[in-house]
Amino acid sequence: MEKKLLTIVLLEGPYRHQYADIASELAESAMKNGYDVNIFLYMDGTHVPKRDQAPQSFPNVAEKFRALVRSGVNVISCIRCSTARGYTCSEKPYIKGVEIKSVYELAEWIKKSHRVISLGC
Repeated sequence: MEKKLLTIVLLEGPYRHQYADIASELAESAMKNGYDVNIFLYMDGTHVPKRDQAPQSFPNVAEKFRALVRSGVNVISCIRCSTARGYTCSEKPYIKGVEIKSVYELAEWIKKSHRVISLGC
């Protein structure tokens, strides 16, 4: 039996809204319910998996996403959005396992997904 696929599109960055935390919790819950999960980071969502974050009053969102990647979640950050915010492929700004690719990857994911959830404004 084919596993169901959930794609989450995250448009907001960490520490301003709870969207990154919600995406993390949705992904964890979906995996527990037998789904494969993809997360596409778009617009300010590209800030979420930045390495070496050190928030003082919040849980470290990058660490939550590191755990998701380790458990098999596919995470892609939009190349146009990432480079517009100063993240380059050559400098490896993100936690291990997060790839920087084109928005066309999102289109492919959406075609294959059973459900798509967009989080952000």
